[in-house]
Formats: sequence, structure tokens, C-alpha cells
Amino acid sequence: MTDREQQPKSCKIERIASVAGLTDDLVRLEVEGKFVNVPRSKTSENLVLGDRVSWSGTVWVKIREEEVKNR
Repeated sequence: MTDREQQPKSCKIERIASVAGLTDDLVRLEVEGKFVNVPRSKTSENLVLGDRVSWSGTVWVKIREEEVKNR
């Protein structure tokens, strides 16, 4: 087996979105110019309109302002 075959596969793409809408059950995200409705259970708490979020692999989490400036 080669080294490449032994290494675990993982996604290197970072997904970043903006919160475009909120309801009790859904968060509307804008991801790369497209709108996606995501269940609230798949987002961190205390999101507000305009927040920037990143996909952690399990939930969308709020990005701190300092992190946004460094990207």
C-alpha cells in the first residue's frame, strides 16, 4: 500500500456563509451566492442577521470578527 492510500481522506474546502434570515426552526444562509435553508439544530446558538458562519463538519458556527478579517 502506498502512503497516499494509508492517509485518511478529509475535505480541505472551508465553507463560509452569511446569515440572511432567521426563524424559530430555520436559518437562511447565503453560501457562495446561493441561498440555503438550514435547520436551527445545525447552527450554533445566538446567531443574528449578517453573522458570518463556518461549517465545522457537524454544525454552522459563528466566526469571530478577528477571524473574518484574517481570511
